[in-house]
Amino acid sequence: MTAPSKQAKPPGTTQAPQIDTPAKRAKLQPRKNPYWVGVSGGRGGVSLGYRKGKSLSAWVVKVVIDGDRIEERLGSVADGDADAGESLSYTAAVSAALTWGRQQATIIEASREADRAAAVPTVRSVVEAYEVQRRKAAGGKDTSVSALLAHLPPDSKFAKMRLAQVTDKAIEEWVGQLKRMPPNRQSKRTTKPRKPKVAPAVELAPLKPSSRNRMVGDLRAALNAAATRHRKEIPGHISTEIKAGTRNEPIEDEARMQLLNDGQVRAIVAASFEVDEDLGYVVFIAAVTGARFSQIARLTVADVQVAKGRVMMPSSRKGRKRKPHPPAAIPIDAGAMARLAPLVTRRAGSERLLIRWVYKRVGSPPRWIQDTRRPWGVSSETSKRWDKAVALSGLPADTIMYALRHSSIVRGLIAGLPVRLVAALHDTSVVMIEKHYSAFITDMTDELARKHALSVDEQPLAQAAE
Repeated sequence: MTAPSKQAKPPGTTQAPQIDTPAKRAKLQPRKNPYWVGVSGGRGGVSLGYRKGKSLSAWVVKVVIDGDRIEERLGSVADGDADAGESLSYTAAVSAALTWGRQQATIIEASREADRAAAVPTVRSVVEAYEVQRRKAAGGKDTSVSALLAHLPPDSKFAKMRLAQVTDKAIEEWVGQLKRMPPNRQSKRTTKPRKPKVAPAVELAPLKPSSRNRMVGDLRAALNAAATRHRKEIPGHISTEIKAGTRNEPIEDEARMQLLNDGQVRAIVAASFEVDEDLGYVVFIAAVTGARFSQIARLTVADVQVAKGRVMMPSSRKGRKRKPHPPAAIPIDAGAMARLAPLVTRRAGSERLLIRWVYKRVGSPPRWIQDTRRPWGVSSETSKRWDKAVALSGLPADTIMYALRHSSIVRGLIAGLPVRLVAALHDTSVVMIEKHYSAFITDMTDELARKHALSVDEQPLAQAAE
């Protein structure tokens, strides 16, 4: 055995009276469990161990990182008959232990980072989850998110991108590639496999800006919802990337705002009742309140307050409100309230106010019969009957039900109601009213100001002097 030598302790190590010199190690009893001494990080950090055998001894190292214990052999001890090629002195063992500890920390962190990244969903799975949520809210009916998924093929680069990796550039590149889906012309009756014909390359027309904006809006809502759920697993800047990448593109030629005069409103209401009574009540309430279909469909019997002559209209579900706003109290004309009275007679207050027939096909030859009645779901359920009512009323064929909302807002502005009151009655903001109906606000303020304008006619002035 070599004579004890004075060895300088590596900086940062603790006192090691048992294993730091050959003389001290010679006094220790052989045992399977190593003699440990901490060399970095204190308890749970990197520890160097000396395992003394009957003939050979070895250096071992261990580290505990967030509860995970890792242990490994470093090499033999440079004492006595140890192979000089792989044996380590105490100082060299401490240095090797520190290097090994840093490596293990890096490996574990990389592994956990990979696990966190794997737990973060892809863009496609985010939109799929959002579609399930929207479909549930729509009573199982298809929503606009289905069109978004059609433009997110599972094997596409953007669809496979993890939420934590989304950038505004990636979103903008996807928006730039939005194309209409080509029709599938292959017949389902084909029994023999046919040799595919090579079709000439056709440049597909891009989606209209309004369609792209609608699709981008759904994408924004889906990504924001997922970013909120996974905020601990994704970088903090992802929300900014989503906001920057999903900006609506400007539309130079805005769609014409459809406005109906009072006579046209009465005509479409009457025609709707003639086509279908259930539709008639939907159109009637839209006409007298200016509410959106989604609000009207959620009305309950208790929301119609006959004694007070008003309807308590539920707030809209637009945006990302943490909690819905209280319902808006909309005054209703006495004649209109009398027309709604049959809907609330002998019914529980919690029932949905408006319901409709659901049809089923029976018999051979097949025919459609009324099956059950259930609440209205999505606005598309009114499409066919609304088109019939428009044709019957004599209104332009492209008239949409939302025109009743536009007309109600303009009617309030022309009547001289304050802009803030008009906004509150229609569950929107003053900013939106001013943005989309500024021309009517100008006309309204001109008329109000004109009543107080100075008159310089001689006759009125002479009368004032008398």
